[in-house]
Amino acid sequence: MSEQNQFYKLKSLNEDQRVIASDSKIRTVYFNFDVGRGLPKHSHNGYATIYVIKGEIGMSFSDGQSYELLTGDFLSFDARVEHDVLATLESEILVTISESLD
Repeated sequence: MSEQNQFYKLKSLNEDQRVIASDSKIRTVYFNFDVGRGLPKHSHNGYATIYVIKGEIGMSFSDGQSYELLTGDFLSFDARVEHDVLATLESEILVTISESLD
């Protein structure tokens, strides 16, 4: 059985947060952050990716790693490591989280 396809024109989204796709394997969320906004320290029981559509964000991990991601940058990571996201410019990002590793 196939899941319903979901299609979005990201340039037309005007919300701060929107689930783009969600099924038993992945969840993809669009975020639009003003400068100084983001996601506080958190973790997920799986893997994740982040793609910066526009802007600039900082990500820091509890294991000491940190990244400055610019427009067009893509990062895949173990989301079980606690992390946060902070916009240093007005930013639009896509975050995809894998199914739980239980």
